[in-house]
Amino acid sequence: MSNFSNISTGVKAAMAKISLSAELKTYITNNKDLWETFGKMSSHLYREQLMNAMMTAELKPDQMFMVFFLFSVIKNQTRVVRALSKFSEAEKSVSWFQPVNNFITNRVCQYVTQAKDSGKFPAVNIPTCNPGLDIYAFALMAKDEQRNIDNLKIRTTLSQMHLDTNAQAKAKEGYTEYWTNIVKGTKNKDNKGDDKELPSMNEEYYNTGASDKYKLLNDKFEEIPVPEGGYTIANLEQYLKTRTITA
Repeated sequence: MSNFSNISTGVKAAMAKISLSAELKTYITNNKDLWETFGKMSSHLYREQLMNAMMTAELKPDQMFMVFFLFSVIKNQTRVVRALSKFSEAEKSVSWFQPVNNFITNRVCQYVTQAKDSGKFPAVNIPTCNPGLDIYAFALMAKDEQRNIDNLKIRTTLSQMHLDTNAQAKAKEGYTEYWTNIVKGTKNKDNKGDDKELPSMNEEYYNTGASDKYKLLNDKFEEIPVPEGGYTIANLEQYLKTRTITA
């Protein structure tokens, strides 16, 4: 009993040394957006990091786009590099090829855990750090019969867009399908073993993405105004049909 009493006295004495000034309380309560992402790498911070890397590499605007585009086609650094190596000599002679190939080979890795040691940018975060551009790229790359809401919904970036209730439900349906039926495993060494998390639908990750509220982009990469309540399924279908919507 005496030991418990001594512990209680120690806690009370320690707590008596803590204080919260009016100035500090105001600062904390006025910066709730900061605390929500504090110590976390949000999609916005990843995008800034990637764009800084592109600027350091002195990529031109069309070369920057091709980095985003290629990882919208294939979300795997090794496969992108391998595919680029198989281009014909004529294809490799285009102006964007060598700078883009160098950037992806030397400045991009696959996983976040690899990025910590290498200083490179994780390929898995290229589409998710600019969801509007990923949706735009999908609209460009897909054949006419493939540009529909059922194919769009399995792009996990759709959940990050500013959608209305029905469209977000469709996005979650596709997000679940992607992580449940399409992703079957991982080569990420940090996600293997009995005590490691394997690919699966993760409600927390989904909710984080769904809170982003990104906007669709037109041909000039300008944000397209969001209708009241968010983009509808009809808005998305029209966007895919025309590839862009005039702002």
